[in-house]
Amino acid sequence: MATPTGPERRFLAAGLRKATTWRTAVALGANYGLNCKGISGFNPARDLIVAQEVDMPLPFSGAMNIYKPQDFTILSDMLYSPGALGTGIASLFGTAGTPAGPTDTTAYTHTFQWANSNNGLFCTIAVEMPGKIFECPSAKAMEWSLKCAAQGLVQSELKMRGTRVIDSSGVNTATQMDALTYNERDNYARFEFQNVKMNEQSAGDVTGATALEVSSVEVDYKRTGHDAFCASGFGDIQEPAEGGYPDIRIKLKFPHMDAVANTFLATAIAETTQKMLIKYTHNVLAGAATVYYSMSLYFPRLRMLCPEASWDEIVSLGLELVAEEASTAPTGMTYARPYVQLVNKKSSDYLA
Repeated sequence: MATPTGPERRFLAAGLRKATTWRTAVALGANYGLNCKGISGFNPARDLIVAQEVDMPLPFSGAMNIYKPQDFTILSDMLYSPGALGTGIASLFGTAGTPAGPTDTTAYTHTFQWANSNNGLFCTIAVEMPGKIFECPSAKAMEWSLKCAAQGLVQSELKMRGTRVIDSSGVNTATQMDALTYNERDNYARFEFQNVKMNEQSAGDVTGATALEVSSVEVDYKRTGHDAFCASGFGDIQEPAEGGYPDIRIKLKFPHMDAVANTFLATAIAETTQKMLIKYTHNVLAGAATVYYSMSLYFPRLRMLCPEASWDEIVSLGLELVAEEASTAPTGMTYARPYVQLVNKKSSDYLA
């Protein structure tokens, strides 16, 4: 493995693959390249345990045999074909499955449904640094955020908790890192601004609603209460168990008050639940005439919080909504819980 110099002295490659046994790494290689622009917090970390005793002004000994819970965040410009990143996202939702299709010979539709829990779903992640390979044998997805302003690419942040980060793996070496391949990376592969539609939960298909004129959107899916328990005889944590309800929220920013925004306070006070579709669509799939790359975020039931006006020269409005489970799938939607649909060329299950 060559050691780069100058401006190239940054991480060289990253990979992610679904694993099966907690604390046991799986080998990466072709098809497991992790499309990302950075991973924050991906460094070995141990707790220092100091031995204490009377008549000892300074400690004589300590130990660093326990690994801290390894919390890190994968940062990406979101892709229509997210590859290994899609596996991490699907592991948060908990349900993926064999995609529907092909449609028009090349397009497949993947559906990530929000499961009761994502217990048993975790991944091996490795990052190649200059002269070194860091590996986390097992990491569990806890939160996924999508953020976008009126101009620019959509930013993805996938937060994970892992067992440990080591630089001595015998599973993922230079051979595996050099063999990594990545999904489509051309200029048409990345998300730009979105189409947001919302109407009352009891109303007709939300696709028929008028698109909202928003200046920014933030969507956050979070499984809460993941523990970090280190059992006796182990130097790192068990697979984290979640506790409490998930926290799924949408934050919208409206550039100025208008006839639509003026109705939101009354809607919030009346507790009229909503449903929403946030859809990203781009170029036609190669070889297909009527099918496009897309990602659709479905929210069957949303509770609107009271809107927040900012008193600038032009009054703008912030709106926050919290996802709930509907009693039945509303008109135009397939499920009662939040779910995501991706249309791309991948023909296999993201959690296979």
